[in-house]
Amino acid sequence: MLLLLMDAKMQNPFRILAAKKLQQIFNSDSHQNVMHKQQAYTIKSINDKLMAENAIIVKADKGKTSVILYSDDYTGKVHTFLNDNFQTIQTNPTDIFQKLLNKKLQQCNLIVNKNQIKYLLQKKPQVPTLKAQIKMHKPGNPIRPAINNMNAPAYEISKYLANKLNEYLNPEHQFTTKNSINLAEDLTKLKINGNYRMLTYDIKDLYVNIPTKEKSGLSSRYS
Repeated sequence: MLLLLMDAKMQNPFRILAAKKLQQIFNSDSHQNVMHKQQAYTIKSINDKLMAENAIIVKADKGKTSVILYSDDYTGKVHTFLNDNFQTIQTNPTDIFQKLLNKKLQQCNLIVNKNQIKYLLQKKPQVPTLKAQIKMHKPGNPIRPAINNMNAPAYEISKYLANKLNEYLNPEHQFTTKNSINLAEDLTKLKINGNYRMLTYDIKDLYVNIPTKEKSGLSSRYS
C-alpha cells in the first residue's frame, strides 16, 4: 500500500530493500531456532546423563560455580547438617506459631493498624524450605543452608517491620556493603599505608556474650 503512494521510479529500489530486510529477519529467526534446538538437545542430554547416574547439579557456596554430585551424597550432607545442628520434633509448630503471631499483632496497635493485619499474615503458611550450597573451600565439602522463608508465617510482617525501621532509623554512619564486588570497589578508594591491617570476623564474633550452641530445650522447641 505504501509503495503505491510513492513515485513509480522509487518503488522498485524500496521493494529490493524490503526484500533484503525480510530475508535478514528470516535468516536470523532460522539461526535462532537452530541454536535453540541445539541448546535444548544439549540440556536434554545432560539431564539424561544425570538421571542415569543418579546425580544432580547444585550451586557452590562461593562464586558463580555449579557442582555435580551424586544425589545420595547431597542427601547425606543435608542430613549430616540437620543432625548436627537440630533436633527432631514430633509435631509441626507452623499453625501454632501462626496463631501466636496473629494474637501478638492484634496487640500492636501502635505499630500495626488492625486493618493491615490480614495482609501481614500468610494465608497458607508453610515450613521454610532448605536448599544446600556446597562449600568447595572447606574440608569435606559441607553445605551452607539457603533457606526460603517466603511462605513462612512471619515473612510478611518481617518485611513490614524492616521497612518501618528504615523509615525511623537513620544512623549517621553506614558501614554496610552489598556484595564482594561493592566491597572491592570501596577498598580501592581507600588511602592506606603499611601500618593498616585488615581484619575479618565471623558472625559469632559480633555477639561474644551469646552461646554459639543453644541449650537442648531451646533447640528441641524451635528446630
